[in-house]
Amino acid sequence: MKLTKDQINQIKSMISKKGYPEIDVQYEILDHVACKIEKLQETNPSISIETAFQKVHAEFGIFGFSDLEESYKKVIEKRLFRYFKQELKSLFLSWKVLLPLGITFLFFQSAYLLEKFFAFGEGGLMLISLLLLLVFATWWFFSFGREFKKYRNYASWKGNQGILMLSYIPMQVMAQGYKYLENFNILSPMEWTLWQMIMVLFVFGATAVFTVIPSVLAKGLQDTKKLEEIYAMV
Repeated sequence: MKLTKDQINQIKSMISKKGYPEIDVQYEILDHVACKIEKLQETNPSISIETAFQKVHAEFGIFGFSDLEESYKKVIEKRLFRYFKQELKSLFLSWKVLLPLGITFLFFQSAYLLEKFFAFGEGGLMLISLLLLLVFATWWFFSFGREFKKYRNYASWKGNQGILMLSYIPMQVMAQGYKYLENFNILSPMEWTLWQMIMVLFVFGATAVFTVIPSVLAKGLQDTKKLEEIYAMV
């Protein structure tokens, strides 16, 4: 670039003031804007950065840089869901599938045993659900909570929250399922009702999602850290 570092920072600041606070979005827009400003300076060397910026911004139409922002965020979203599908496929094709299977077994069997030997009734399933959700919440906080705070101004890391939303419905079912599902012995599959069979499959699917989310978040984090390193050099 022919622009100086101070000019680049000046342009980035103006982009931020236009309503694009995410650092990587700013640089994605900056990549396009800086090239156009350089061309304007070639034809009119006396033009100020502010005037050139306003001219470039006007060229993008009434929505300004919104199309660039939207395009970049769609790329992030597609990349994260590609990671998710890759990790889910890898899980089902490896021994790691034993983890969600084991959690599913403990989830239902623990509730069954609590009812059978301690007369917990429906409360057994509720208790196991809450304990399991507490484990997941604790793991997330200590594994990625600090990273979410550090990289909250990166769209590439904010996109991980969309992946976390995949766990919302499963968590609700596991937390509220005790109201609609009687405890049953998972070791006696021939006695399952259709609804119980569906619930076993659903909880297995939910625990499989929980199992791969750490790897997906880790990949998203690495993408963001790479961007941080690149932008620190500009």
